[in-house]
Amino acid sequence: MATYSLVIRRLMIVSLTIVVSRAITSPLLTLFLSNKLGLDQQDVGLLLGIAVFTATLLALYGGYVIDRLEKRRLLILAMLSSAIGFVLLTFAENLYLTTLTVVITETASALFLIGSKAILSENLPIGQRAKAFSLRYTLTNIGYATGPMLGVVIAGVYPIAPFLIAGSIAFASIFLMTGIPADPASKPATSTPPSFLTTLNTLKNDRTLIMFTCGCLLSTVVHGRFTLYLSQYLLVTHDSERALQIMAALLACNAITVILLQYQIGRFLDREKLRYWIAVGTSLFILGLIGFSLADDMLTWCAAMFIFTLGEMIIYPAEFLFVDTLAPEELRGSYYGAQNLAALGGALSPVICGYLLLHTPAPTMFYALSALTAIGGLLCYMSGSRVAVV
Repeated sequence: MATYSLVIRRLMIVSLTIVVSRAITSPLLTLFLSNKLGLDQQDVGLLLGIAVFTATLLALYGGYVIDRLEKRRLLILAMLSSAIGFVLLTFAENLYLTTLTVVITETASALFLIGSKAILSENLPIGQRAKAFSLRYTLTNIGYATGPMLGVVIAGVYPIAPFLIAGSIAFASIFLMTGIPADPASKPATSTPPSFLTTLNTLKNDRTLIMFTCGCLLSTVVHGRFTLYLSQYLLVTHDSERALQIMAALLACNAITVILLQYQIGRFLDREKLRYWIAVGTSLFILGLIGFSLADDMLTWCAAMFIFTLGEMIIYPAEFLFVDTLAPEELRGSYYGAQNLAALGGALSPVICGYLLLHTPAPTMFYALSALTAIGGLLCYMSGSRVAVV
């Protein structure tokens, strides 16, 4: 951290605090909305699915806005929106207003993610970006490893306190971003910037970006919300107590592996050999999924999760580096926003896996996911080949 500029150091810290603010509420949101609005779990899932889907689409325009305006101020706006959203959730009474509030918080999260990537790119030399993104991802996982436990403990004392604390953390994070300089790349516009429709047309005509985003979407079905389909599988194949024990061990294994190894692996990612790294990451996903399908005790479950997590640690920074390589300087935010559409794969994951678990033998789910990530990895590899040629 000491080797980076003030902008990057504060961005890293804020990335951690924003993740903690979200993670504190993540294990409680479904139950909280169910109790406040009187909805069953299916309706709550639909509400959250609509919110994530809408936020992902809005993030495409958010990427365009990030290219047009000062990124630091937009990050501050995103953090303020998150803070207000968390507090407003404590007053949840009306279904439509609550859905709007969740959409705002999800959109603010996506905007912060896209904006922080763009700031990392424009403030760091090319050779340092992979290490910086891996460090940021490590800090993110530290937040997700500690936040949920903290939220559950606090909720046991006062149910709405986690949301108030999350809002306070997001609001306090704003002050870390107010004391840093404006974007170094900000220059007076010499010509009229392209309209949003023109930018969309540019993105649409970039076949490499489209192919890569489709590949990422298929891969995200596998790694975006893996905790959801693993929980679904375990509840089908084990009693609830055993399922919770295995799930707790898998989450701990995933968090510890990322925290200990993510930065070390990220240091070795080579921009010139990015497609090979993606192939390795995809292969590790497939091995991990096959391991899950064969696991019959805690040790084999954790071994499969370790292999799966290695793939996760390669794919996340590799996706960032690929878009960073592909994007023109003036459209960096728009390209990150377009690639963020791959997050829709995470929303599709529990739907696909729930259907497979209901209509096929349980292990079939993992083989179907292996096929999806193989196709996704192939599309990403082909995209990398096209960039290498260019």
